Amino acid sequence: MNEHIVTSFNDVMDELSDELVHMGQLVRKQLKGALKALETRNADLAKRIRKNDKQVDAINDDIEERVMNILALRQPVAVDLRETIAALKIARELERIGDLARNTAKRSKVILEEEPIKGMDEIAKMGEVAIKIVEDVMAAYQARDVEKAIAVWNADEEIDDYCNTVFTQLLSGMMVDNSNINACTQMTFVAKNLERVGDHATNVAETIHYVLTGDRIDERRPKNDKTSSTIVEI
Repeated sequence: MNEHIVTSFNDVMDELSDELVHMGQLVRKQLKGALKALETRNADLAKRIRKNDKQVDAINDDIEERVMNILALRQPVAVDLRETIAALKIARELERIGDLARNTAKRSKVILEEEPIKGMDEIAKMGEVAIKIVEDVMAAYQARDVEKAIAVWNADEEIDDYCNTVFTQLLSGMMVDNSNINACTQMTFVAKNLERVGDHATNVAETIHYVLTGDRIDERRPKNDKTSSTIVEI
């Protein structure tokens, strides 16, 4: 972060940045816990993840209040203004990732009530990629590294590929055996949650790029999500 004439302003911005990094760590922990609950069939862990989402919301509210105070009292300009607004945008993206982790834990309740279904291995792999993307994009923010941010922006396509595979497997499974249709349906929503985690992470990457360069990424985001047009032959 650039040096500022008023030392206390730098302190305020550092505190804001630290809280945002902490929020990223908590969201990553929530996402990891939701997936672990699903993989290990741990209903108690899933319940804790749902309950802990309030912590993410509280941090988001605090960051929003901090940003409003900075804008009102400090009136930042140029790169300082971009940094301030970026913190608000990134916090909102992280809060949405937290919501997706909570939703995944919520859907696991139905999944765990039925027999294990095919597709969990791919969900686990997809989850690892999603967790890594969240970790990497926050590392890019903390290091103010534009190249790392661009790498995350490009990595979203991998999650899309996993999502396509999972959708096909689950739809095929439901056609072969409709006794597990409830669990399979919930699992498709879990896959979609993870795909959206990737979308939110790439939004963060775009914000980081803008803060550091003053320019928006002018390329079209790589997307390979084909779930809306997935057809399984009978």
